[in-house]
Amino acid sequence: MDSCELYSNFNKIWVVSNGRYSEIDPDRLNDGTAGGPARQYRLSDIGRYLLNPNTIEVKKRLIGCEVHHTLTGLQKIRRALRRLVPGFLRQRPNGPFPAPEVMVSRFKLRIPSLKDPGLWKHVTHICDQLRVHDSIGRRLARLEPRRVSQMVGICEDIGGSYSYLKLQGSIEDKIKYLTSNVSKDVGVILSKAYVGEGLFELRGYDFQSYEDRHSWRLVSYDGAPDTRICVLTDSNQIEYQLGDSSLIKLLQLLEHSLQADDGMKNAFGLCIEGRAQPIKLFFNKKLEIDYTKSPLPPVYQQIFNTLNVSANQKNLVKPLLNYLQIGISLNYVLFDDEQGEQMFTHITVLHDIRALEPLGKNLPEVYAQMRKRTFDSEAGRFYLLDSINGYSNA
Repeated sequence: MDSCELYSNFNKIWVVSNGRYSEIDPDRLNDGTAGGPARQYRLSDIGRYLLNPNTIEVKKRLIGCEVHHTLTGLQKIRRALRRLVPGFLRQRPNGPFPAPEVMVSRFKLRIPSLKDPGLWKHVTHICDQLRVHDSIGRRLARLEPRRVSQMVGICEDIGGSYSYLKLQGSIEDKIKYLTSNVSKDVGVILSKAYVGEGLFELRGYDFQSYEDRHSWRLVSYDGAPDTRICVLTDSNQIEYQLGDSSLIKLLQLLEHSLQADDGMKNAFGLCIEGRAQPIKLFFNKKLEIDYTKSPLPPVYQQIFNTLNVSANQKNLVKPLLNYLQIGISLNYVLFDDEQGEQMFTHITVLHDIRALEPLGKNLPEVYAQMRKRTFDSEAGRFYLLDSINGYSNA
């Protein structure tokens, strides 16, 4: 399958509408305290998921655990004595207290995506039989629960990152859980889709359930004592609330990315059609793209050719492109029957028009052309600077 093959309903993907001012009847809201002017938006199913503050579940591969062994009597005495001495005299790390034991499975086989349910069941059965020969199972069986104070799971995410998994129950329960599920995908609960610092987890939403005709009301209004932001149900009841408007601004940037960048829209479309699995969405203000050394983006190549911009004039523009960039990256796994599963990343690079203000005097025609390409939002005034796509083996 060609990864550039277009999504069939290419023009029907959206996230959030522009906000418009209106009067809000306080009787329509649960607590009845909100009234007066407010800004209203429409949210798509995707936008509603991204803003939702409720927990989500994602799948990660459980590859091992960290075992904290119970201290011996002598070690407990040493620890108690260590607390009595001044901090600068205390023994540094690598002292008498044992480090946690790390157990990691060597079983690396992953079950590929298979369309035939019978074949998938057969391959799964073979993998389960091979797992019993993994050394971690024998190591877990030798553990003495009374000599273990704590156990924490270790998960490997798509893309090779690692995270801890809190295990429930007694030490015996944790050993049984690890024995049964190591080298398998397990459910991990996250507090919400927005992980923080511009990062969203996308695996908690079923993109194949997306319907472009579905919309939800988002209302932002000023009321005592703070600004409140609510997502409403069809009956005008509050489904959930947000603490600030920063996430709305991120959604507006994503919306422009989808409308201006065919590559980003196509990547989302592949996920909606079930031909790819979305992983993460990241808004990055610290891109390391240096356009004084990299080729100019197509939009500037076109404008420079049209306006016959000289080489010296181009050199005035290039440094300005390195400032006030925002990269919106979508990580997704493409299901390809010929090449297997591959991790793709599509990056939309948006540029704040304020970075080009020095061109207003030196190259007014170039500046005017770029202003025509901008969009206005509460996040600022941006235009599509670049579109980048690449992949690595998942």
